[in-house]
Amino acid sequence: MLKEIWSSAFIEDGEVRKPIVFHNGLNVVLGGEKGDNSIGKSSLLLVIDFVFGGNAYLKSDAVSHVGNHCIFFTFEFDGKEYHFARNIDAAENIIICNSRYKESNEFWSRERFCNWLKNKYHMENLGLSFRETVSSFFRVYGKENANEWYPLQGIKGRGMKASIEVLVKLYNCYGKVEQLNRALDEQKQKLTTFRDARKFNFLPDAVSTKKQYEDNEYAIKELENELEMLTVSQDKKTTEMDIEKSSHKAALEAEKRSVESKILSLQRKVKRLDISVEMGIFPSEADLDALQTFFPTVALRKLYEVENYHRKLAGILDKQLLEERQEAQNEITKLSKELESINALINKMGFVSSFSQEFLDKHSEIKSKIRNLQSQNEAFVTQNDLLYARKKADHDLDSALEEILLQIENTINESMLVNNQALYTEKRKPPHLHFNSKNSYTFETPDDKGTGSNFKGMLIYDISVLETSVLPALAHDSFLFKNISDSVITGILNLYKHFDKQIFIALDKQSSFGPEAQRILMSNKVIELGGNSHELYGKSWNKDK
Repeated sequence: MLKEIWSSAFIEDGEVRKPIVFHNGLNVVLGGEKGDNSIGKSSLLLVIDFVFGGNAYLKSDAVSHVGNHCIFFTFEFDGKEYHFARNIDAAENIIICNSRYKESNEFWSRERFCNWLKNKYHMENLGLSFRETVSSFFRVYGKENANEWYPLQGIKGRGMKASIEVLVKLYNCYGKVEQLNRALDEQKQKLTTFRDARKFNFLPDAVSTKKQYEDNEYAIKELENELEMLTVSQDKKTTEMDIEKSSHKAALEAEKRSVESKILSLQRKVKRLDISVEMGIFPSEADLDALQTFFPTVALRKLYEVENYHRKLAGILDKQLLEERQEAQNEITKLSKELESINALINKMGFVSSFSQEFLDKHSEIKSKIRNLQSQNEAFVTQNDLLYARKKADHDLDSALEEILLQIENTINESMLVNNQALYTEKRKPPHLHFNSKNSYTFETPDDKGTGSNFKGMLIYDISVLETSVLPALAHDSFLFKNISDSVITGILNLYKHFDKQIFIALDKQSSFGPEAQRILMSNKVIELGGNSHELYGKSWNKDK
């Protein structure tokens, strides 16, 4: 639980305030009898939200007027105290302190700190961040999460679906939903992959209607009849296996001819390369001497220099020719092995009935058409199966959510019924939560839609969630009570005081509520604020100087 908060920015009568000490159950930030504004009630609740890992305090009027300051605070769990500091200018770092709030060099990130709180409050298995949980129920002026018609919207801008999901997690019911969500995502991914494969022609196009599927089935039967007539037209007794073997043998022989042609071509290339290497292409010294006989004035030195260059070049070309010859020879060896494999396959087939090429081509054409139509229909069936699987996964998820939401709805409504009745001497209709679907809900008090009733309903909702879930704490600002009758406020204070979980409220004008409410407020007061240097920060910035 939160044990205390201290800051040098908290001033009273010109002196730094002592630490504000908190306890289990109800913790009251008490304002003045006149209901003065800008004395720090909401600011202190935002500070409490700040030490619970929130950031709304950073945008508050208090920070804009006070400037950078540090909030020191202590949590206690299982009898052990943990001391921290959090600076306004470095709010993402939570500094570890000793018991006298001396800052160490060690600090945690805000995320790590929130996860630590999540574990300490035994919320680690919810699949929900600590801030998502707590922030929704810290209803403080400035956070914009106090819409009395939509109390599940704990964070500004969060839609109904996300708000409902947070509640499902808060009641530790998200495990089954998450499993079904994964199953739905898997089916969606399969369908997307299938459609992408068709889009990029990795799979045949599927027919899109039942009629096209039936037309294909009819065409397949027609082609099968044509194939049968073609087979019957042969004089000899013919089986499909005979035709397949004949086609296979014809394909092997065509492949054999192609390989043999490649080998012959490479062998001719090797012979040409052998001639080039053996004969050479440059003149010898005898050739040059003979040249001088016919041309006595020729510059032999120059010719010998050129010849020397040519010999060097010839050495390079010879090397290249030899490498090219070796590559060709390697390819011949590879193709020869391939040819041996093809011959072995042909020999292994033994005697195969022979068919004319015209017959084999026609047979292959009809078979190809049949396979194409069958592939289209198979793709149609596969797509329908995937669509059905996705629809079923979606239905399973909706059914599970419907059951879970009904369970949560009943739990909260039963608690609200009891808590609402505790506020009145006569029987009154309680606020009622109803989930229309996984994306929609309504919250209202039947036959009573007044402002006071709506705000009372939201407070009762928060109290009931605190009572029936693992929610560790809540905070209610004074503006939430403005339109609620004094007697109902007294009843709500009586509900607050029976909790062991921490509740933080801000309230003023306590004398107007009657003796019972006054006793509850005074006995659970953690600080009393007022005007004339008794504000939280020792001054009020709404006064013109």
